[in-house]
Amino acid sequence: MPHNTTGRGRPRLESTDERIIQAALELLRSKGPSAVSIDSVAARSGVARTTIYRRYRSRDELMHATMEHLVDPAALAPDLPVREKLQWVLDRISDILENRVGPGGVAAVIADSDPEFTSALRARLATRLATLTDMVNLDITAGRLRPHIDADTLLGLLIGAYLAESLRFGLPRPGWTDRTLDLLAPGVVAH
Repeated sequence: MPHNTTGRGRPRLESTDERIIQAALELLRSKGPSAVSIDSVAARSGVARTTIYRRYRSRDELMHATMEHLVDPAALAPDLPVREKLQWVLDRISDILENRVGPGGVAAVIADSDPEFTSALRARLATRLATLTDMVNLDITAGRLRPHIDADTLLGLLIGAYLAESLRFGLPRPGWTDRTLDLLAPGVVAH
């Protein structure tokens, strides 16, 4: 099925575009942004370099398109009790760091090995995290969370807890979320 046509040559196939982006995402997630090049994406996707260059004039254009797929807009949290909402937030953090950015991307941000990538990712995360911060602030205003809670600090604690667990054990261990919330909830949930 044609995706679009440029007026010359064959029409672009959506499946080819998907293979290119999927290969770039896999390389980014597993090895970091430095592993994403036209050559490595061609090898990983099975799509010819010339075909990739028809879509993306440079690695920068390819990286920009790839970044569009890393962090989607944050969905609004369902109307849940606070502990379950904190669980929901941890699940979102896990999805972003584990499935979308991946260990390679996280390592690149922590090491700041690719400052352009780090800045672009932080900008995309800022929008997503702003939605989560707003959600926490609404729970503070509604009296469901203690009034002294700083929403950014709470999200930082949740992100940090996930990163620490992943650093120590590769991935969070079974039951980790419940144990984390057992420790955190008494300090943040209003009584």
